[in-house]
Amino acid sequence: ANSNFTKDLGIKIGIPKNKIHIIHPGCDDPMQIEKEFQIEAERILKDSFPKIITVARLDRRKNHQNILMCIRNLKEIYPQIKYVCIGDGEERENILKLSKELKIENEVIFFYKIGQNLKNALIKNSNLFLMPSISFKSSVEGFGISFIEAATYGVGSIGGKDGGANDAIDNGTTGLICDGESISSIYESVIKFFENENYKKYGNNALNFSINFKWNKIIKKYLALI
Repeated sequence: ANSNFTKDLGIKIGIPKNKIHIIHPGCDDPMQIEKEFQIEAERILKDSFPKIITVARLDRRKNHQNILMCIRNLKEIYPQIKYVCIGDGEERENILKLSKELKIENEVIFFYKIGQNLKNALIKNSNLFLMPSISFKSSVEGFGISFIEAATYGVGSIGGKDGGANDAIDNGTTGLICDGESISSIYESVIKFFENENYKKYGNNALNFSINFKWNKIIKKYLALI
C-alpha cells in the first residue's frame, strides 16, 4: 500500500492486516533551477507575500474552489498575496468563473500548460504548497507525492485530512493537515502556517523529511519485502 490510508482500505475489504505492507512512492532529486527560469519565476511572483502554489489537476477532489474562497478572505490580511495554480482539467471554466466572481484576478495566476523547469522554479520560490484535497464520489487522494516534491525544494505544505496526505505531511512539523471541506479550517491553517514566520520552520523540516522518500531508500524497502 502507498499509505496508511490505502492500507486501511485493504483491511476494510478483508485483506489480513499482516499481509499489507506500506511502501510510500519514491521521489527524484529536485531539478536544479537554471538562472533563466529563476528570473522568470521572480518576475511572475514579484514582491508578493505570501506566495502560495498548487500543482494539481483541476477536478473537484483537489478542492480549488475552497482554496480560491480562502484566497479572497486572506487578501484582507495579506494585500500582497499571490496564488499560483498550475494544472488543467474539467473544472477549468468553473474555477475561472469563481475567481472573477470573487474579484481576485490580480491575486491568482493560472498556468494550464507549463514546462517542468518553470514549474519547479515557481514551487521553489513559493512559501506554501496548498492542496486541501477532499473525497469526491469514489475519488480520494491515495498519498500526495506532490507534497514531497514541494518538500525537496524546502517548501512546507497544507493538505486535507481525507486520504493519504497524513503520510506525506508530518502534521505540525513539515506542514499542517486541515479539513478541506471547511473553508474556515483551510483559512485558519494558512494563518497558523505563516504566523511567527512558521513557514520557514515548516520548509526546513519538509526538506529534511523528503530525504525519507528518496528512491535509494524506497527501493531498499521493496528489496527487503521480496
